[in-house]
Amino acid sequence: MEIPDEMIETLVPAVREQLEAPDTAYVKACLERLTGREKLEEQEALELMAQALAITINEMVVGGRPFDSGKYKALLKDLPALPDEAP
Repeated sequence: MEIPDEMIETLVPAVREQLEAPDTAYVKACLERLTGREKLEEQEALELMAQALAITINEMVVGGRPFDSGKYKALLKDLPALPDEAP
């Protein structure tokens, strides 16, 4: 799935909000892993995380189902790799 840059830019603030929310501590852990062990710059890590969020939102919209936090967590866990295709 090709994600437009504009969509990524729009979703980065949402990821930043998740970093502060207690119920999405896994987002902060992902950022710490990407900027620590994976040695990515923070902005690059945030953009990858926004791509994972975009894939999850796309599946929600296309599939007509609720947001799948399990899918989102799995995508974040696999970063910096992203799936080649998403429905």
